Amino acid sequence: MENISLYGTLYYEKSIFKGSYRGMNFWIQKSGDEEHPVLKATAWKGPYNFDTTQEKKVSEEFPFSEEGIALADEWLTEQQKVIATEMT
Repeated sequence: MENISLYGTLYYEKSIFKGSYRGMNFWIQKSGDEEHPVLKATAWKGPYNFDTTQEKKVSEEFPFSEEGIALADEWLTEQQKVIATEMT
């Protein structure tokens, strides 16, 4: 996503990254179990937060690695394009 830098895996060990990008809200978090961790990205049309939105949420899981973070970034960019299309 343009002008948004996602953190490395160390950040997701303890935190959820929440943000918004051009009308899309999202978060990225560690999921799975300790032996098989994954990076889970969730996106939905803004402006409301995860708990209060009535919008459909979509999620995808990626390897818990730097490569997985890059894949999540690409996926979120594509989700934003879908949401932008729905907004017009």
